[in-house]
Order: sequence, then structure tokens, then C-alpha cells
Amino acid sequence: MAVTADVIITGAGVIGLSTAYNLAAKKPGLSIVLVEKEKFHGAGSTAQCTGGIRHQFAHPLNITLTKISYPFFQRFAAQMEYPIYFRKRGYLFVTGESSKYASLLEMKTTMDRLEVPSEIIGPGEIAGRYPFVRTEDLIGGSYCRLDAYADPYGVMEGYYRQCRRLGVKVFCNTEVSSLITRNGRIEGVKAGSFEARAPVVVNAAGPHLHLVARLAGIDLPAAPYRRQVHMCAPMKQIPSDIPLIVDLDTGFYIHAERNGILLLGGTDRQTSPGLDPVVDRSGLFEFIEAATQRIPVLEDAEITGIYAGIRSLTPDGLGILGETELQGFYCIGGFGGNGFMHAPAVGLIAACLILGINPPVDPAPLSPQRFNAIRQKETVVF
Repeated sequence: MAVTADVIITGAGVIGLSTAYNLAAKKPGLSIVLVEKEKFHGAGSTAQCTGGIRHQFAHPLNITLTKISYPFFQRFAAQMEYPIYFRKRGYLFVTGESSKYASLLEMKTTMDRLEVPSEIIGPGEIAGRYPFVRTEDLIGGSYCRLDAYADPYGVMEGYYRQCRRLGVKVFCNTEVSSLITRNGRIEGVKAGSFEARAPVVVNAAGPHLHLVARLAGIDLPAAPYRRQVHMCAPMKQIPSDIPLIVDLDTGFYIHAERNGILLLGGTDRQTSPGLDPVVDRSGLFEFIEAATQRIPVLEDAEITGIYAGIRSLTPDGLGILGETELQGFYCIGGFGGNGFMHAPAVGLIAACLILGINPPVDPAPLSPQRFNAIRQKETVVF
């Protein structure tokens, strides 16, 4: 089977779909082909996402990406005609380490400059607001009331339906096996007996980003890491409207779904790179210790399930977005678990670059060619 198009996108997760949607919306009639290795769109990393949307980052570009994405999430249900249950819950970062507390103070300075409301709160106030949190060993925390949650499935499905309405062709169960190139530029992709030709190819393959880039002889330092999420039954001691709480000292986080189900995780950030989303229980003791040390009532939590997802990390904690040395070949990914929340901005910026339109923010810090001169890193991570 052979098709031709103006743009081919590999990966039908939220970033690939956002890019396709923004291209189609900005240039009606543009021929866009989206290929996905899984049997269904959004079946990769997007399906395992917990749905957080935060402004609290150390790097100003990440804050800006959230500022661009946030209004789109707010109007998503109306504009995209699909519910995403957007709700402001806030994020609370806490720490008992002086160096991490200093990072939170620096982050607040950056957020103030970018006009994002946040506050530094002490252990007493944390205990007053959230009495289930153990605070004796804390120095303080950072809270942003604008930080929010949206349903990842709803966001993905809303993008998908609008893409189809705008004429985007989607081929699932189609894994790219090779890239077609000539004289230093891209000409298309091959996937078994499937072949698609286009002058622009966008690599939005999520955890497989580096593997697709490697088909073009490009070495991207984006490694896939496994993260596990523990699902727990609702607990009366933990209200369902709590913010997403992160213990920066251990990485542990707790997030409450709208039905009160608790999602816990975060202590496995440095697991070995790999693409197998198998559940690994070898770190369960360390996870339970971190969870109950910060929130003692979790000793009585009922774990109802564990699942694993894969996210792609770069050396500086920033994503990758831009054209590579192969003309017409763009790579978008490596956002380290922030791809969902930044997908509206990332898809918009990518579409602007492809169409030759000035993007809403300079994406140079995300360039695929930047890694020989890393300057500022993202440090507020979990």
C-alpha cells in the first residue's frame, strides 16, 4: 500500500495528535497521515498518564509551555467537543532538605516574574491544610492553586475525533521500519508493505523517539524509563479534592482521582531504561516506606492495582522539539512525563515551525541539536 501526503506523523499519542490537529486547523486541506504502531490511538504512554497539569517548574520555558497549554485545557470540552473533567486542584511540593527548599524559592522567583501565582508555605500551614501529611521533618513547601488535572483519555480522544473531522488519515497497527531519504532530506516512511511519501515527517513516537530517529542515523539522548503507579481505594482520612502532593526528598507523590481513588508513585524515577512496561515489585518496600513516612495513614491503604508506563527522559530534563539535520525531519518528545500537560503548546509550536509561522515562544532550548551545549537544566522533577 502506498500513500502520499504533505506531512507524515509517527505516533498517535497526545503529542502526535496535537501536532496533527494544529496543522490541520491552521492549514485546511493539508494532507496529513498519522501512523501508529499500536492497535489503537493513544495506547502508549498517553494511556498510562495520570493527567497532572502544573506551572511549578524551575526552567522558565516549561512554565511558559504550561501557560500556553492551560487556557486550551480550560476550553477543551467546548472547543473539542469532548469532556476532560478539567479541575483546579493545585500542586504541593514539600521538602526537608535545604538545597531543595532553595530550589523552591528560586522557582517562586521565576514564577513571580512570569506572573504565575504561587506561595511558599511552612510546615505548620501544611499541617493545618492537610492534617494527614507528616510535617515534623519538613522545612516547607511550594503551592500553586492554578495547577490542575484533566482526563488523559478525554484529551486524547477529543484530539483524535477533531483530527478525523479535519481530514487527518490515521493508520494504526503500522510500525515504521525505515525512513526514506535522499540527498540529506526526508521523503517518507516505510512500515512493512505500507509506504507513505511526504516532504515532512514528524517523529512523535513517545518512548520510541530515539529508535525512530536512529533510523535516520540521528542519535538523540532520550532514554525510556519505566514508572509505576499504585492504585488505592479511597480513604476517608484523605479528601478527594487534595492537591497533587509531591515529596521532593523521595519522589513520592499522591494524586486523588475525581472518584476518590488514590494514585501513588514516584519513588522509581531512576529505574533502568527500557521499553517493557512490566510491573516490577522489587522496589515495593522502598515505595511503602516513602509513602507512609510522609502520609502515615497510608499504612492502612488498600492497593487495588499496579500498572507501569514508559516515559522518555533527556539529560537536561527538557523535551525535544524541532527540525533535525535531516531536512524535513522533525523530532518531538522526551518531555519526561510532562508531554501530556504541554501537548497543546508543543503541537502548536511544531505546527508553526512546519508551516513557517512564528511560534508563540522561541523553541531553541528544545532543539534536537542542543545537547553539546546544555546550559540550564530542569531541576524540579519527580
